Amino acid sequence: LTEVLNNIPSVEVDNDGNVSLRGNGSVTILIDGRPSAMSSGDGALDGIPASAIESIEIVTNPSAKYDPDGTAGIINIILKKKKLRGLNINTNITAASEKLYNGNVGANLRNENVNIYANYSFRYREGYRNNFNERISTLEGDSSEFLDQDRLGTDFRRSHTGKVGADFFLNENEVIGFSASGTYNDRIRRGRQVNALSYNDELYQFWNRNVYDPRNRQSIDLNGNYKIDFEEDKGDFTSALTYSATDQIAIGRFREYYFEPDSTKADQHYRYQNQERENNQRTFTASADLVRKISKNLKLEGGLKAIVNQQNESNYLEYYDTISASVIPDPEVNNELAFDEDIYSAYGIVGHQPFDNFRYQIGLRAEQALTEPRLVGTDEVFENDYFSLFPSGHFVVGNDTTGEVFLSYSRRINRPRSRQLNPFPIYSDPLNLRQGNPALQPEYINSFELGYERFWKAITLTATTYFKQTVDRIQRIRQFYENGRSVTTYANVDESYDYGLEVISSISPFDWWTNSLSINAYERRLSATINGTNLNNRGISWDAKLNSTFYFF
Repeated sequence: LTEVLNNIPSVEVDNDGNVSLRGNGSVTILIDGRPSAMSSGDGALDGIPASAIESIEIVTNPSAKYDPDGTAGIINIILKKKKLRGLNINTNITAASEKLYNGNVGANLRNENVNIYANYSFRYREGYRNNFNERISTLEGDSSEFLDQDRLGTDFRRSHTGKVGADFFLNENEVIGFSASGTYNDRIRRGRQVNALSYNDELYQFWNRNVYDPRNRQSIDLNGNYKIDFEEDKGDFTSALTYSATDQIAIGRFREYYFEPDSTKADQHYRYQNQERENNQRTFTASADLVRKISKNLKLEGGLKAIVNQQNESNYLEYYDTISASVIPDPEVNNELAFDEDIYSAYGIVGHQPFDNFRYQIGLRAEQALTEPRLVGTDEVFENDYFSLFPSGHFVVGNDTTGEVFLSYSRRINRPRSRQLNPFPIYSDPLNLRQGNPALQPEYINSFELGYERFWKAITLTATTYFKQTVDRIQRIRQFYENGRSVTTYANVDESYDYGLEVISSISPFDWWTNSLSINAYERRLSATINGTNLNNRGISWDAKLNSTFYFF
């Protein structure tokens, strides 16, 4: 799936499977229109084979019908569900260089009353993970510190994904469905990092760090849904219940060997750390949506939704104590964070086409969020309840002959996650620590788009200008200390602005040849006041993609 997403205009996937849209990593990924444990977490998307995908929808300015999470927009992955009657079986096996293997098998049995389906996929990959880092720090008295880090290592991934389900057709207009899906992912990273620390251009110390970093993730989704289509195409009613469970464990074993500049062993030559991080999440979601067509040109929509989320994140670290010559736990780092988040929302939408060349849709979503991060060891609670309104509007002028001009607006939110709230540091690299901020607030985004779209016989063209204002932006902050350590944390900064231009075109000069070209360029401006210091940052980024497809059969 990650390879497929990388071919979509303005979508990027990095080596860790993190997805970004128009340069923004705050993307909501849905599976069949619903949040899923299969679409979040380390390596989760790797378990979905490309052959299992029916289509992928990109919504950069969603309506009030959708959850407002994801400042960049929504990527909705529609999985295939066989509709042919009788028994159908399909299988697919692929192999590539660098030890990359994929395979999947699917089957369904359908008649006029029921459709039963099942599929399984497997993915195996052996890759590399190399990092190179140089850091120069200016200290008091015009002295300087230089840290050089070179890491070479391997990155092994393996995943299993399965899904079974059934749809029961009660009559021509009603269907009730049940499904269960799950993933099991393994990832093992090994490496050796060479570190050299210098002061005023003179080598002070160097050391080797051996890393063994295995992690495991398993998740399951249970879903039940019901849909009824009203007679005379007057709309429909849908409801769904979903339970998701995810368990993750990450282990880090680090061994360090220190040397003096003349390559002799340092006084504390050997150091050892063993870290275990667990993350357990349980989410229950209930929703109901109604679509009612009042007339040919007027449609009303409304719905209710409740999300109850419970998450527990724990961290355990032990290290080699040179005085006692034994491995002991670190009480200053060992911790457990419980994070409860309940979200209740309701929305309404009006869609109207008063003229042949003009249509619009306006909506409003109201949401109450109840959040409670709690440090289990100290029983310290950080409550942060908030009520929010999320309006949306979409306006379209034009027709198929002259093309269409569209204007849209939506208000969205980016909520802090548990790892961004947990104040205890992560020691994967003792000189570059990471820790959260329990006082972190959600960020709000006002998103505007203006564009033009037109279709010709062999050419399609979409040009969009966009502007996003982010208030209380969640920003990673890196602070440096005199002991040589840096700490990366999170903070709410004043605001930021993103504005850009995106052009997407498809050209098919022949039936057997199709070309897709996309160009996206944007500027990001950030204004922040941190510890009494005013900071400003701006940068311009752009990317271009060209995909050319030939059909031989």
